[in-house]
Amino acid sequence: MKRHSLLCRWMFAVIAGALIGNSLAVAHADEAALRRLLHGPDRCDHVIPMLLRYGVNNDSSPAAAMNTFHPYGPIAIPAAELGDLELISITRHADTAAGCGPSFDLVIKNCSTRDVCGAHVTLVGLLGRIRPTSPNVTTKLDSIPAGQAIQVTATLPIQSLAMGNLNGQAIAMNQVLVVLDSFDQFMESNEANNLRLYDAATIPVAATAAIEPTATTETATPDQVTNVSQPVIEPASPSDSGVGLSSPDLRSAIDQFTDGTATGQDAS
Repeated sequence: MKRHSLLCRWMFAVIAGALIGNSLAVAHADEAALRRLLHGPDRCDHVIPMLLRYGVNNDSSPAAAMNTFHPYGPIAIPAAELGDLELISITRHADTAAGCGPSFDLVIKNCSTRDVCGAHVTLVGLLGRIRPTSPNVTTKLDSIPAGQAIQVTATLPIQSLAMGNLNGQAIAMNQVLVVLDSFDQFMESNEANNLRLYDAATIPVAATAAIEPTATTETATPDQVTNVSQPVIEPASPSDSGVGLSSPDLRSAIDQFTDGTATGQDAS
């Protein structure tokens, strides 16, 4: 009886340990991949509460300090210690990669005295009202140095190019919503400037460096120049080529032969 109860306890401990181990492994797995597997494409539910709270294209006057609660009582945090994330500019790429939606370059500045690590930025393509399933992309910012700006490229899914239908013709998005610190993880002195709404047609195209064709010029070598300016003339006779007697030597020999012949005739 005791042996049976010990065996049951041992089996229960093994099963419980396996279940706990599996749950911990799932908890430490890639949350984004797990969410896509269980719920489908990325959703933008986390953006909607921020829209209801701050609206879009707004700015709040930075307060001199922010009061917050602490187990030991309320404390005041100076605005200079909070800092702020600011969207400096947005541009779109002229070309769209196959199987992808439009790409955008975002310039984000860290207006604080400390580095910001792990913030998120979300882009949502809109055609009318926002929905939890509106095409969106969320990018994690590894680090933004204090007082500096970085450029981030975000690409919306291809569904943003076919969000409506008009007489059988697909209609693409007409607005782009950009949300900084989209999970509202950081306390900022100006939370309202984190949400910006743009008309897709008014977003400027990112400038691309044009590559001008270079004209290829052939440089003639000294040998080629010599051949062109001084053509080679083939000698007409062996004497002209330098073989045997030259022309002056041959003429003097003929003169000597003529003089010798004339002297012989006079002697006779």
